Formats: sequence, structure tokens, C-alpha cells
Amino acid sequence: MLGDDGRCEPRDPDETLQALRDHQAQRSSLHFDAERLRPVDEPFWANLPHCDIFSSIMPDILHQLHKGVFKDHLLSWCTTLVGEDEIDRRFRAMADFPGLRHFRNGISHVSQWTGREHKEMQRIIVGLLAGAVSAEVLMVVRSLVDFIYYAQLQSHTDTTLAHLQSSLDTFHRHKDVFVRLGIREHFNIPKVHFLLHYIEAIRSHGSCDGFNTELPERLHIDYAKQAYRASNRRNYLEQMVTWLARQEAVDLHTSYVRWYQKQAIIPDWRRAGYAIAKNCPLPGTSLERIESAYGATEFLPAFTEFVRTNLPECRFKPNRMDRFDVYKKLTIVYRAAAHGDIAWHKDRIRTVLGKASRGTKKGVAAHFDTAFVVDPDVPIDQRGDSRSVSDTRVARVRVIFDLPQQFGSLPHPLAYIEWYTPLRTKVPDPRVGLYQISPSTQRRRPNAAIVRVDQIKRACHLIPGVARR
Repeated sequence: MLGDDGRCEPRDPDETLQALRDHQAQRSSLHFDAERLRPVDEPFWANLPHCDIFSSIMPDILHQLHKGVFKDHLLSWCTTLVGEDEIDRRFRAMADFPGLRHFRNGISHVSQWTGREHKEMQRIIVGLLAGAVSAEVLMVVRSLVDFIYYAQLQSHTDTTLAHLQSSLDTFHRHKDVFVRLGIREHFNIPKVHFLLHYIEAIRSHGSCDGFNTELPERLHIDYAKQAYRASNRRNYLEQMVTWLARQEAVDLHTSYVRWYQKQAIIPDWRRAGYAIAKNCPLPGTSLERIESAYGATEFLPAFTEFVRTNLPECRFKPNRMDRFDVYKKLTIVYRAAAHGDIAWHKDRIRTVLGKASRGTKKGVAAHFDTAFVVDPDVPIDQRGDSRSVSDTRVARVRVIFDLPQQFGSLPHPLAYIEWYTPLRTKVPDPRVGLYQISPSTQRRRPNAAIVRVDQIKRACHLIPGVARR
């Protein structure tokens, strides 16, 4: 059966070709019936030298994984199991977050499905289904999503391929749950079967991104549609070739300029690990407004403790007359994954107030994003690298501000944060691989603090139901 995890020997092109010719000559061929071949008189690859057509069939991330396994099968099974209305409700309930698409109307009303929509849903589907399906169903969902992410890596090692195989094995161990629940009768699905051949294809031909049909579909826009629109629709082939030649010249010069700029010194924002506005957008903000509008109810005690601990020589004591220069957002910069296509990754952390509705304009909710902040209780010698979050705690960033001049000067702006429960005291949920946390209510230690922005490592997206607010 195609849905099983057992492997079989690859087909032999010579044997297959002989079986086709025997069938054409009306000679009995057990091989023709056993392999379920179709009566093709002369395959196009019959006279191609050194051609093994069966080893030339490569993975297709877009149609096999995004549109096939995920959208047509996995998402359809979960929607049938949970219900379309509940799936839409959970998508609408997702918290807004920079770089993460928010399906405000759910997904049942999406008119045009593209690879982009599938990728955006894959980022949140595991946490979204937590609490709505059984643990075994979650294991299936998580394993397939993990497989999709590992398959998209642009470079592989034995470790990444081992994770890819482990994800596939987990899927096959738990997939029968959909049969027991009456969602499926079998898994005799060609696209599900082809997952067995991904590791072999990667080892023999390289990473899957080189065979993804998403690339030529995208290039069809650049090299055909845009080129045609740039012509006057008469003798358009000649005009398209001329336009493309000029575009290539511009692209070559742009590539050279980018290469030359990379030889310069690393920009300050990369060296510092963050970027912030040069000119403060909200100077002289009062403490009363910070406490009321930003919800920073413990700002004054936290700031007083920060001054006492970090500025012992300061002669001034914080009071309610102090004013602060407040920023709206902070951009955290860190090195991206080694197997990706970008060297640096940026996360935006917003501390933006809401806007009330005026006339026909709808109101806008406030945004106070969460982030991974260096855990003060973790010793310095146990700190991880720039991408590690093992030495951090999750916190909600309420206010980003500069130290007032009367207290001295610091090389970095400050942030008022509200802690969540520590990750080091918890174990990830085995069903989804995520931590379940809640706002900190410790009695012995303050639940809010002032930290330097360079202690904020990266943004953190909290999923309702997994990270309780």
C-alpha cells in the first residue's frame, strides 16, 4: 500500500521498457500487471542514454507538501475533526504579531490559496489545535509540520536528515488515529507515499529547494508577465528579450554594489544586536501616562530598583515628576539559522498605544509584544549563543525608553518588562513541543523589572491556550 512506511526496490528502466514492449506485442507479461503499468507504445526516455527515469522524479515542496500533504490532506482532516467554525474561530483568536499573518476572517473564506497562505498556516497550526484535538492527533500534525520545515532547508547534514526521518516515522506510528476516528479509511495517497523518497532524493541530488516548482512559477512572473507588460504588445517577443537583457545588466550591477558594500565594516546595529529610532517619537512622557496608558503599574518601583542597583553613584532619586523619552518599537537583530537563505534575522517588538475609533475609522488595539529576555538568575558562564533561548525568560515589553539625563548616561536604552514564569522550571508539552507558561506571580521576587534593550534576545509569539495570558 502507498500509505505504508515500508520501502521497496526501485524500478529497473530496462525491465519496465521490456514489459511495455511485451504488452504492445500482445505477449503476456507478469511484470506489466505487477507494476500496474499503462500501455505506452514508446516512452520518451526509451532511447535516452544513461537515463534512469525513475530516479529523475524529484520532490516538489510546493505541490507535494504545501498544497498536497498539508492543505489537501492534513488541514482537511483536522477541519473535519474539529469543525470549520471552530477552526475559523481559533484562527481569528490568534494574537497579532509582527511577521505573522493574522487570518481575521478565518480560513474558510480564503478565495485564492497560494504557497504563502499554506506557509503562514503551518507556522501556527500546531499551537492552534492544542486543546481542540487529542494528543495523538497533535503528534501527527506536529510530525508532518516538522517534516515540511526540515524538507525546506537549503542545506542538509546527517543530523537534519535524521530529524527528517524521525518526523516521518512519528507520522506513520500515529497516523491510524484518523482511521479510528472515522476521518480516513486508508492512506493510499501518492503524495503521502512520496515522503519516503525525500531523504534518498536529497542525498543523491541535493536539497529540495533546487527542485521546487515554486521557483519557476515565480520566475514566470519576472521573465514573462512583467516583460510582456513592458512591451507595446506588438512584436512583443523582441521587446521582451531587450527588456530582459537590460534587467540582467541592472541586476549584475546591483549584485556588484551589494558585494562591495559587504566588504565594509559591519553596521553598528548589527554589532549592537538591535536597532531603534534615531529621534525619539514620544519625548517627555509623564510617569502618570506611562502607568495608565501603557499599563506599567509597577514602573516607578522597578525603575527605583534599577537606579539603586545599577547607578549607585547617582544623587537623584526617582519621583513622580520625572519624564521619559519613550519609543514605539525595537528591532532585534540576530544571526539566522545556518541552513537558511539569509544571514541575519530581524524581529520587531512593539510598544504601541491603541487608538480609539473616530467617525468611520475603526479603533486600533494596543500592541505590547513579548520577547525572550536574558534570565538574571542564569549564571554568566551558562549563557548560550546569540540564537539560543535556553538562558532566557519570556516577558511582555511594556515601555521602551531612555534614561533621563539627571540620572546619568547609559550606552543602551531601557525597557520595562513584565515576567512570565521561567522556562527552566518547566518541561515542553510533549504533544506540541511548546512551553505552557503564564504571567509570573512570584511573591519573593518582583514580577516586573527594568532591563537594558541589549538584554532582549528576540521576539516571542505567545499562542493562546499554550501560553496562557
